[in-house]
Amino acid sequence: MWRQDLELANDGLFIENIKSEYTEAETGLIVEALTLFRSLQPTAYSSIKEIAQLLADQKADANVVLCAFLAPLLWENFCPLSEIEEKFGHKPSQILSHFILPPICRTDTEVHRHTDTQTLLSVFSGNIEQTILFLAFRTAELEQNINESSGNYKKLADEALDFLVPVASRLNLGKLRRRLEKAAFRLTNPTAYAELESRVEPIQADDNECLAILKNAVYQVLSKHRIKAEIQGRIKSLYSIHSKMQRTGKSFEEILDRLGLRIIVKTVPQCYSVLGLIHTHYQPVPNSFDDYVGLPKDNGYQSLHTCVYPVRNISHKPIEFQIRTELMHKEAEYGVAAHWQYKEKGKEIAEDDYQKTLWMKGLAKQHHNMTSKDFISMLHKQMHEDAMVVFGNAGQILRLPEKSTVSHYLEKANITCAPGTVIKVNGVAISLNHILSDGDSIEVLPLDKGAENNLPQSVNEDFPKSPGAAVFNKSPPLTVRQETI
Repeated sequence: MWRQDLELANDGLFIENIKSEYTEAETGLIVEALTLFRSLQPTAYSSIKEIAQLLADQKADANVVLCAFLAPLLWENFCPLSEIEEKFGHKPSQILSHFILPPICRTDTEVHRHTDTQTLLSVFSGNIEQTILFLAFRTAELEQNINESSGNYKKLADEALDFLVPVASRLNLGKLRRRLEKAAFRLTNPTAYAELESRVEPIQADDNECLAILKNAVYQVLSKHRIKAEIQGRIKSLYSIHSKMQRTGKSFEEILDRLGLRIIVKTVPQCYSVLGLIHTHYQPVPNSFDDYVGLPKDNGYQSLHTCVYPVRNISHKPIEFQIRTELMHKEAEYGVAAHWQYKEKGKEIAEDDYQKTLWMKGLAKQHHNMTSKDFISMLHKQMHEDAMVVFGNAGQILRLPEKSTVSHYLEKANITCAPGTVIKVNGVAISLNHILSDGDSIEVLPLDKGAENNLPQSVNEDFPKSPGAAVFNKSPPLTVRQETI
């Protein structure tokens, strides 16, 4: 009896959460789907309700939350698609019409892995709602089996880190991504997870106290200048720490942005005003400033990032500040999942969703011509493609990974070169395999007749002979491609 009472209490809490996020009509449909599922599959009810709650936390469309309950009923032939459309409308039936949970990718041979990865990527070729629903199902499955030693769950976790986390990152599904990567990291590498946890736990109380004191100090500074802001403490997740250590070769002690404050204001000018105040009151770490407001990441992420040296009597570690507007914060945390809530704000968001849909649909096409290993490497490079900024023709600004070459710049800028084209970096002619540095200025110039003699002799000799420069002689005329892949 007590278990039944507990379930009813949990249902009540779930419904209250739903009411706070959705309209009365939407809440009614979600409750109807919940009731239908519980009557037909009571033993699986709790686990499916967790998926629905995860989607609601991510602020997904009400139709996507509905589908968390309806998808298993469709798969088990409890409820045909026609009945779903009749009871719940066209949109849920449209989402579920081609929605599947693909099997675990086989890794015994490259042929099997390539075939199964194509099947997995086909899920992303549908629509954004299907992708969010799939990510939620996988996240819940990993969380619910976090202590399983079965090889199948480890394979699912590997698959999540290889493919699903980069997709969630690209779609700015911050809340869902953090839960997915935490569960997957713990399953794939329990030793590294436990080791990092043992490093963080003893200093967690000090970290929280440090952030609380600093938060209060920053509040006072902003209040003095009449800037209203929400300030949140941020401690880097174990997976993010591990990933950065692996990616950069740094030790735990060398991760400077483990602690941070997130400052959320109303307007973009206020973002820069707050940045100035932070740099005035605290000493900034050189080369730690990133302006993702003026130059957003490829996934649309916007924020100002800066790191300050340890604050006397407050912190023994550098502190990272992230400064953004409310809309930027909503985009970073909820991404495309929450766009249904503010569609009326105009075409810009719809266009952003369209570009993300094109990117997802292009994944299967790109993977078709690559090995799975190279494809995974490409996905993860895209996640961290923000290490440096270069300036191109006509003031074009691009972010590139560290150690990018001129070839990488041309590919990112969608530029192909005709025979005889000259590439200059900071005014000096170079080859395609020249490694770029942060702040480099790049010019792509068709070579005028006889201009070869105006170039330094060393460039005339080396440029055509370099491996990169040889590509020029095989390339089509200089164009800027307009299509989006």
